[in-house]
Amino acid sequence: MSESPPLWIEPEGENEARLAIDFIPAASKPSRLWFFIHGLNSSRRGEKAVYFARQVARQGEAFASLDLTGHGDSEGNLLGLCLSRNIQDLARGLGFIEQKAGPFSAIHLVGSSMGGLTALWYSATHPDRVNANILIAPAFEMSGRLLLSLGRVKAQQWRREGKVHLKTEYAEFDLGYGFVEDEARHSTSGLMSRLRTPTLILHGSRDESVPCLFSRQFATRVEAVKLVVIDGGDHRLSEHKEQLFKEMLDFVGPA
Repeated sequence: MSESPPLWIEPEGENEARLAIDFIPAASKPSRLWFFIHGLNSSRRGEKAVYFARQVARQGEAFASLDLTGHGDSEGNLLGLCLSRNIQDLARGLGFIEQKAGPFSAIHLVGSSMGGLTALWYSATHPDRVNANILIAPAFEMSGRLLLSLGRVKAQQWRREGKVHLKTEYAEFDLGYGFVEDEARHSTSGLMSRLRTPTLILHGSRDESVPCLFSRQFATRVEAVKLVVIDGGDHRLSEHKEQLFKEMLDFVGPA
């Protein structure tokens, strides 16, 4: 998968980008589909995604991994990044794979960081489409945490000018203020009241990007959520991928 060319999801709407997606078909039908959604500044072929793809393929099950708009090989940019756009990308990716290789006996969303939050909202608004969420350090309160990190003056400048230039460990990019405005329409409390999909959250105890406290609070308040804290784990948890996959399998059970 890491060297093969992607499949392409062509845009149908005016504001849609051409999306890159990888797909490993099942050895036989019916099969579950494991669908991976990456985090900010990552891609469909990150270390965890590639590892999970190999493990799922060894079980003979189907696996897909999508590049969100502005990431990896997909077209578009990060200026217009927002949760609504990510949710729409996920819907397009699922529809594409189901049309190509469905139906599937079950659909499991595997989301990392921003991809985890995307999976949560998709399943909350499409409860009949997803059988389980498996989330790695879901990025709760993304815009709020970013605003706090910028400070009052720069946050006000972002709102006034409509965009801010960000530099992270992995990328440098402009982000539009629509990111903040859109997340205001997706409150964590609203998500808590709507989520019914069985959900596993895997979160590192030493995550400095998205503190584990957010997942602890979410799991405490939502009956459908199980939290497993990875002792000593950071945000990406790449060094714990074997443990992650074991927990994933234990959660969803045998095929």
